[in-house]
Amino acid sequence: MKILSGTKISAGVGEGPVYFFERFRFPIPQEYIPESETLSETERLRKAFDKAIRELTQIRDLISEHLDEIHSRIIEMQIMVLNDEILLQQISAQISRERKNATWAFFDVMTGYETMLNANLNEYQRERYTDLRDLKKRIVHHLLDEDEYTIPKLSEPSVFISERISPTDLIHITHQNALGIVTHYGGLDSHAGILARSFRIPYLSGVDEIEQLVSTKRVILDADSEKIIANPSQEIREEYQPRIRQFFAIRHRAIHGKPVIETRDGLPFKVQLNVSFLNQVNAIDPSAVQGIGLYRTEFLCIERNAIPDEEDQFRTYTQAVLHMANVPITFRIFDFGRDKFVEMLDLEMLHQESIFDDWGGIRFLLDNPEILRTQLRALLRSSAYGPIRIMLPMVATINEVRECRAIMREIQQELDQAGIAYHPSLPLGAMVETVAILDEIDALADEVDFFSIGTNDLSLFLFHTRRDEAMIKTDYHPLLLHTIQMIVEVALFHEIPVNICGEMASDPLAVILLIGIGIRSISVNPSAYLQIIETIRQIETDQAQQLSRDLLRLTDAASVYERLRSFALQQLTATSELKQLID
Repeated sequence: MKILSGTKISAGVGEGPVYFFERFRFPIPQEYIPESETLSETERLRKAFDKAIRELTQIRDLISEHLDEIHSRIIEMQIMVLNDEILLQQISAQISRERKNATWAFFDVMTGYETMLNANLNEYQRERYTDLRDLKKRIVHHLLDEDEYTIPKLSEPSVFISERISPTDLIHITHQNALGIVTHYGGLDSHAGILARSFRIPYLSGVDEIEQLVSTKRVILDADSEKIIANPSQEIREEYQPRIRQFFAIRHRAIHGKPVIETRDGLPFKVQLNVSFLNQVNAIDPSAVQGIGLYRTEFLCIERNAIPDEEDQFRTYTQAVLHMANVPITFRIFDFGRDKFVEMLDLEMLHQESIFDDWGGIRFLLDNPEILRTQLRALLRSSAYGPIRIMLPMVATINEVRECRAIMREIQQELDQAGIAYHPSLPLGAMVETVAILDEIDALADEVDFFSIGTNDLSLFLFHTRRDEAMIKTDYHPLLLHTIQMIVEVALFHEIPVNICGEMASDPLAVILLIGIGIRSISVNPSAYLQIIETIRQIETDQAQQLSRDLLRLTDAASVYERLRSFALQQLTATSELKQLID
């Protein structure tokens, strides 16, 4: 038995067999072929090369337009490798001479190049090794014409263990009854982390000795205590069973009946839900909630690994609107950039550098207007079937909002001419999550119908961190709290609604602070919904305001957290679940 430690990304506990996933362990069919098939195998190889060249050319053009020349040149080098006739001849020779199938022959030749580069300790050569892995993965994918090596497949409920997990991976394992997640890389604010909390899957990251779990048959993942017990004894397994049963009972707790949500002294409070997928919407009882405050539409693209056309988007949005039966939905339009764009491109080299920090969100869409127009047109059409609001991500200037309004007006005119119904006065809001927009926050309030504060990205910008590095929780930092308070004051002055939709809203302790600094509307993960309502009902507004004034005088997150935790232990009648969070 061995115990490893990590950092809690998503709370919970689970126990079961290990599923170790290595994205670059290719399932190469080592089968010899008859001489009569050598020509067809060589042609299959050429077609795989041609398809990869077309894909890489599109990626190169996109990177060249939106990132920088250095990364564009790296893609160009990959294209040059695939256009190298000598490489093609080497692989073809193995096919014809050794009777290896195309996948096996390609893999052998490329592995030889990898071995040569990896043996050289020169930094430039090591970087080219990563580029070669990307290229190798792409061609093998086309030759195999299957996703066995890129998509995890759990044959039974298991604990998923890997160097890192992407949002796409997490989507797949959620549908396969994953018991938990353990990774080496991945921050609190990574999108995989957000999804794990949304689906309530225990997740521990920052595990340095993850390779020691490769040969482990069974583990207990105790994310609450930030540890993994490898090959636990029967005695320890039995000791954990009551906690595991309790966790799964809470995890599957249903939401029934629309609750009255107000503080102890009768202040009305609005609590909505965050969702990422249509199946999450379909699982909601619309009579039991006040609305969906954040529908992350970009996960529609990540799920499909492509940007859906207008009709596909229209069907998805309309199904969601019809299911919610006149309960409002706030759709955030595609928020590409940073790790999401990395997932779409599926390039290992882009995981290694911080090249997306100031690019993405609404700016990406305005730079690619056809993507934006297609989505806005689909959303406008869906608005004829129920109440929706449109939210712009990562707004950095008020001009971006003005450009979007202009495009919306053009689309409305097109729909009018075509006789297609839509809601004529669709509310348009902005995510306040960049440092740049804070300088124009007053002017922004005159341009939009509502604010939504994205605390995840706002924290990253304020503290200059990255999603896959952010292992330290910043929700309690005075700088973030002062910033939120300022945004709330501006919204009140301009008489527009303001909502918090970041992960901070799903934290019971942070909600106490949010009430104190003036927030009256939040949007939370479905798994946190009942717990957050329970917390709100126990809070006296005056007490929360006085506590927030005191805490805003402090200078560090740790001090804020300790004072807040002490207040919660004294004032809240906590359930066992809430006690576990604050103990």
